[in-house]
Amino acid sequence: MSYPHIHQSKLISTIDLLVRDVLFDDIDISQVSVQLSNLYLPLLYDYDPTLEYAQTVEAFKHSAEKVMADPYSQAQRWDDYNTAQFMDYLGTYKALITAEDTKLNKQEKSNSKVLEIDLRKLFRRYSRLLFVRVDLGYLKDTMHLVDIEDLRRHLTKLRDFVGNKNTCFEGLVGHAIAIEQGHEHGYHCHVLLIYNGAKRWKDTYLGQAVGEKWESITDGLGSYYNCNHPANKRAYEKSGTLGIGMISRHDEQAVENAIRTALYLTDPGKTDRYTDRLDQHLKVKLPKMKTFTRGITQG
Repeated sequence: MSYPHIHQSKLISTIDLLVRDVLFDDIDISQVSVQLSNLYLPLLYDYDPTLEYAQTVEAFKHSAEKVMADPYSQAQRWDDYNTAQFMDYLGTYKALITAEDTKLNKQEKSNSKVLEIDLRKLFRRYSRLLFVRVDLGYLKDTMHLVDIEDLRRHLTKLRDFVGNKNTCFEGLVGHAIAIEQGHEHGYHCHVLLIYNGAKRWKDTYLGQAVGEKWESITDGLGSYYNCNHPANKRAYEKSGTLGIGMISRHDEQAVENAIRTALYLTDPGKTDRYTDRLDQHLKVKLPKMKTFTRGITQG
């Protein structure tokens, strides 16, 4: 059975939010009951045991199964009694969820440290670096066609292009890619590309070219946001935070801005603009799937 009205990423993200509302916030039992009715069966039918789910999702699934005598029956309803049971069972997973959150935040802080080391190495090696930031995701109307396996396939192709350093990736000396999952934006990634400033310029063009490459890789399902668009750069410049475009190592403020901008990729405090929640980690992954990759090469 399929539920085309809610795609994989939105389903998983909504469940994660519900579990966190029950465990760490204040939510009325009637609201929990309504959401259980909308989310419970879709998750059971879409659940793939070969994937790795966040503790919040596992807790939701196992708690619901403990309550329902026949988990797959569509005749069963979530009333106040079995919803209260579900919430009680959910409470037993609170420590596991907190521990996972702590581990993920610790990993992002570690990623931030190694990325900063990479960046400072590059500034010692090159007098000028061209910083390009592009956010890659999927069109709202096509998100239901994309699952986590599609995301990995698309990113594998992107990383191949980055590694080959052809076309819009020529002159690349460093890069970082952070994969995330937003409540409304679904699966997406923040991409930082650093070019040898003696060989490449026209950062606006490069940001657009990378975005168009992503659209090609995803067969038209993808979308992009070019942070290096002139309007965006003017806004950053006006606030004194411009850290993209051509950066000279002799301009200390510009260097620090560039590093600060780059480290946004690994910031555990990023807030989802739609939910005002800090967590944008992937809630479902393929085995051994890396959510952050980086590299330095000779350009």
